[in-house]
Amino acid sequence: MAADGMILNAFPLGAGHHESAWRHRLAPAYAAEADPEHFIGLAKIAERGKFHSFFLADLLYLNEYVSVNSLQYIEPITTLAAISQHTSRIGLVATISTAFFPPYHLARIISGLDSVSGGRFGWNIVTSSQDAEAQNFGIETLPDHDLRYETAADYTRTVLDLLEAWEDDALVRDQRSGLYADVTKIDFGPKGHGKFHVAGPLNLAPSPQRRPALFQAGRSSAGVDFAGRFADAVFSVQKTFDSSAEFRHQLREKARAHGRSPDDINLLPGVWPFIGSTEREAQQLFEELEELVLPAQVADFIAYFTGLDLTDHGFDEPLPPLPDGAFQGQIGRYTKIQKLVAQGHDTLRKLQKAFGSTRGHQYLVGTPEQIAASMADWFRRGAVDGFAVQAPILPHGLEQFVDHIVPELQKLGVFREDYPAEQQTLRSALRGSAQPASIST
Repeated sequence: MAADGMILNAFPLGAGHHESAWRHRLAPAYAAEADPEHFIGLAKIAERGKFHSFFLADLLYLNEYVSVNSLQYIEPITTLAAISQHTSRIGLVATISTAFFPPYHLARIISGLDSVSGGRFGWNIVTSSQDAEAQNFGIETLPDHDLRYETAADYTRTVLDLLEAWEDDALVRDQRSGLYADVTKIDFGPKGHGKFHVAGPLNLAPSPQRRPALFQAGRSSAGVDFAGRFADAVFSVQKTFDSSAEFRHQLREKARAHGRSPDDINLLPGVWPFIGSTEREAQQLFEELEELVLPAQVADFIAYFTGLDLTDHGFDEPLPPLPDGAFQGQIGRYTKIQKLVAQGHDTLRKLQKAFGSTRGHQYLVGTPEQIAASMADWFRRGAVDGFAVQAPILPHGLEQFVDHIVPELQKLGVFREDYPAEQQTLRSALRGSAQPASIST
């Protein structure tokens, strides 16, 4: 957790995170959710709010549900490169899969993005979970879930080794003697772990951070172990205080088991703020969005998180049985839906109400004071290190958060008043000594 209070990460998604955001009267102009200027503007808003980071998700396939959903995903690497030239302090986090990029290629991209941003780059490490993504890269099926994480660990180690190949003072550039680089301070040996083999070092001197801040999301045992080994910050779905506190404790203990300080890892669960000047106004916004959700949209996100074929499935028909055997997708959300179905939420209509268009995330409906008080309570009592703010509608929701909730968090003394006077790398911004006491479980 940062020394200056809770960590705030802006997580924009197209027209907003709510399934029906693109249909709402407050939605952005036509097709803005795929316009780089839309995201540049959002990053500027988040930086005005002193956010620590700005995160772009990614998905590498398109399905037929684009007929009812806003499913466009702007490519994060090039978009964040553009954003880096319009911002100066906020961290910039790209989702990049370990399944499709050769490690040497990705290491060069990371080093370049870290340089152009002045040390503000973060890598959200994903293993990819959909065969439809793999098929766009000439791969029929992805490996099993745990093997994907095992491979991702080897991949990540290989990328980090490439980023560490040059010592800090290897680049000499002595014009008088003609010595450009001291090759005794560059590791020219082969790099690689597992199936990954790279012949030589990266052809770039270290960037400001050398290695980026590492982000991750995953609730399975393999995912948690991976996070404990590598992650500086973890995105998660946590709807209750107790589940968040327990998961944070689990992550910190896993970091300790890997020889790291528990304070090196930060839990940032998603939060959806529905903000109004009154509770009634906030509730009205929530209800307006929920009323716009179509049955096909509910079928889309339930199918995505369960692997069920829900084509033409009735809104009030009992769900077909969940897939037998170990699920290979996103385990956290699959397990949540599995529990809800066992509790009787066994139709799409019932799951929309229980799991919600918020995809299982905590959502807060109320005034800025109420929402800030809830966030501050979770932080002060050690259930979180901060939050990934997932505005239901963009840019409206992020503007409302920055203009009304951030000042309340500052009044409560849980969020910084400004960026530090000295320029920080993203990794250093995520670290500090004012960590709330961890809750034992």
